[in-house]
Amino acid sequence: MTRTELDNQTPAAARLRTSWALAAAGGLLLALGPLLGVVDGADPAFTSWPLLALLALAPPAAAGVLLMRGRPFVAAGLIAATGVFAVGRLLSDAQVFLDAMDVARPELFRPTTLVAVTPALGVWLLIAGHLLTIAAGALSAGRAGMPADESEPPTLVAIPVFISLFAAVGLLGKPFTSTDPFQLDRGPWDLPTVGLIGGLLIAVAVPLATALAASSPDPDTREGGTFGVSLSLLAVVVPPLAAGTVATGLGVTGGSVTAFTVALLLPGVPLLGRTARLLRGERDATRDPELPTPRRMHVAAGVFAVLAATAMLVGAFLPQLTLSTGGAAPDLASVSLLWVAGLAFGALGLLLLVPATAATVRPALIGGLFAMQLAAAGIVEVVTAASQVGVAQPGAGFWLMVVEAPLGLLALACAGLASAIERENLGETKRDQLPVAELGALLLAGLFSVGAFALPTMKGDEYTSPTLIPDNDPAVSWTLLLALTTLIITLVAVSRSRPARGAASLVGLALLMGVRALELPLTGDRVEGATAAPGTWLALAAIAALLIAAGLMGSRANR
Repeated sequence: MTRTELDNQTPAAARLRTSWALAAAGGLLLALGPLLGVVDGADPAFTSWPLLALLALAPPAAAGVLLMRGRPFVAAGLIAATGVFAVGRLLSDAQVFLDAMDVARPELFRPTTLVAVTPALGVWLLIAGHLLTIAAGALSAGRAGMPADESEPPTLVAIPVFISLFAAVGLLGKPFTSTDPFQLDRGPWDLPTVGLIGGLLIAVAVPLATALAASSPDPDTREGGTFGVSLSLLAVVVPPLAAGTVATGLGVTGGSVTAFTVALLLPGVPLLGRTARLLRGERDATRDPELPTPRRMHVAAGVFAVLAATAMLVGAFLPQLTLSTGGAAPDLASVSLLWVAGLAFGALGLLLLVPATAATVRPALIGGLFAMQLAAAGIVEVVTAASQVGVAQPGAGFWLMVVEAPLGLLALACAGLASAIERENLGETKRDQLPVAELGALLLAGLFSVGAFALPTMKGDEYTSPTLIPDNDPAVSWTLLLALTTLIITLVAVSRSRPARGAASLVGLALLMGVRALELPLTGDRVEGATAAPGTWLALAAIAALLIAAGLMGSRANR
């Protein structure tokens, strides 16, 4: 159960308060360092101190809120995880003091000449801030000396650790790309000894802290440790991502984007364990004492969905490509699909925020999410191909579009937990036998959908749109395969669902098929002699079958 009773544990309470005070002081120093300047003779590549201050103060601020809300051991886990990262970050910032010209830290300074810069007061504040953070983490480790409650054994330990390994690999690569001869784009392997050790320790801290948190028998430690890893990882990867996005001559790397994606995904992993227990019917008052209400999960899912849609829409507005020559890149035809999918998913997110419609539209979320992935697949294929050839690199719009995937998955996880909670509250419900007309519509929708994904939607002079067979467009083909698999699984689930929920799921699948059907009208003007291929007509037929089935199930639900 969640523990808040520290009144009778005076030493533990004192240690937790002391650790938070140290973490807050360390965060304040980490925020002041960039503001005062870490070197003399060079300025940051952009006005970075507000962003760096936010990232530095976020962990102690979150821990303080948790302490005030009676969640002291969640706060302890968060502070402890932050302390694990602070060791590597200390050495990385110490390299600035030892030899600043060997460091690739455009958020702190960007050299404009070959004249060496000299350390300033700010770098000492950074080092002091990391030392205080390490001390705070050491005091918070082991839940401030409180015994662990073994009433809830850890579940799904391998999943967060496996996800964190991707971030570790991403951190070992270059944090950004650079065409500026004065600004190095070095990764950990290219740095001197101190910087190399610091970079390696930061990379190792991700799976280490994640494993320590995920394997704890205490649910508060698992929750706090996961949040601490995410916040610490964001503090490491967001500055180079921001520099690569807004600074001239700098670009974003896939490794940084991967680490950023992991930081967004990790907080949703504990939801998987709780959802799995609910679906298995293993919840009890000891294991899940503070089960959130469906309303809270609907709001969380709606917020993540709106954020994902916003990222896609803003990404569609900004350039997807940046030419290596520095000129303006041509507009990509597939961007039109981003607008359609983003607006549809955003509308679902807004409806999730409305209590009267949240439960009704929730099942449509999975179809809307895969509609966005299908719309984004064409962009990914083009941008990846251009980057491999060397004629261009991903632009700010592309990276914003990529951010929608983890946000959408978090929305789906929250929606899934809301569904599991609702199912448990209602108990077992009697399912009516599926009428023949609805069954026939579902079968036709499945058959038409298979054809729509397996056959091209558009043909032109020396051009055939991608299908399930990966040839020249593997990213699109694999996305089509995943979308089709999800569609078939959802259709099977719909046949066993309550009518209202099944109808909403079918509407979501209709959104997915709509993106497939709109490929010709929205992108065909870029293909000479473009005509509709069988996939377009089958996609339209699938949409009709899905909507008919949804209408039949909806009318049955209202009887």
